[in-house]
Amino acid sequence: MNILTELFTDFSTFCRYAPGVETNMDLNDLQPSGLTARKRVETAISPAVFRAISKEDGDSSLLEGLRAAMANMTMAVQLIFDSINRRKNDVNVYKYEFEAMRRSYMENYCNALDTIVQLLMDAEIRENDTTSPAALWRKTRYFSVLNRCEIKSMTDFDMIYPIDSSYLFFFRTVPLQKETLDELLSAYFAKLTEDSTQRVRPMLLLALAKKTIAKSLRRFDILEFPPTIRNLFDESHASRSGKDDHDSALSLADCLDREAEELLANADTLLSADIAADISSYSAYNHPDDKIIMLP
Repeated sequence: MNILTELFTDFSTFCRYAPGVETNMDLNDLQPSGLTARKRVETAISPAVFRAISKEDGDSSLLEGLRAAMANMTMAVQLIFDSINRRKNDVNVYKYEFEAMRRSYMENYCNALDTIVQLLMDAEIRENDTTSPAALWRKTRYFSVLNRCEIKSMTDFDMIYPIDSSYLFFFRTVPLQKETLDELLSAYFAKLTEDSTQRVRPMLLLALAKKTIAKSLRRFDILEFPPTIRNLFDESHASRSGKDDHDSALSLADCLDREAEELLANADTLLSADIAADISSYSAYNHPDDKIIMLP
């Protein structure tokens, strides 16, 4: 079964969601790219949520978002094959045109997925509801991992480090946040006391956000990032140095790691300042509630 024919009634409907589609094609021609697009979308929102949204009513906002995501990812995958076909027909396709079209399709895809995730988060779940897209969304792996993270919402993350209020990027980085905590930062959060929490915790959260984004820069496609981060690698950006995106991403990741290490060094200083034990004598083992008896 062609997933595109299930989501789109005809080819003209498909063209409403993806710009620049060749009119000499039909949905059957796009089926191989549609399968890849479906896999990408299911990886982001889970297969169960994908199936639930695809069964929504035709005017559903969730279904509109799913159609936009599928159409634009399908064309992003199909683009290279269309370029080869044009070259065979003696029609030149320049690299900058190809890259600009791919960026546009990927941006539309990410925006559509971000809308889907936002709608799933804002939806109210009725009691005993286990089959709606929103209910199934809260059973995905993201929420089981999120319960063990320190930054638990997109709003909190965006206030610590700007991600353009991207729900998609936040949930994509949840496993990376958990990985960062397991590697290093969970020990710092465990050391926090009532006295040090107000001073040190914001510093640790900023370090956590920067290290999480540094990991994502080494693992994600640049086109999947929010505009604030992606603009650093835009070919039209004024500060573009001429290096390729991969090297620029690694450079930014290293910079964020260094900034996070400086924050952790400051946190170490503040945490150690709370320890006033006299380690040069046995008085280091005394406690405030110890009784001291003076002999005559």
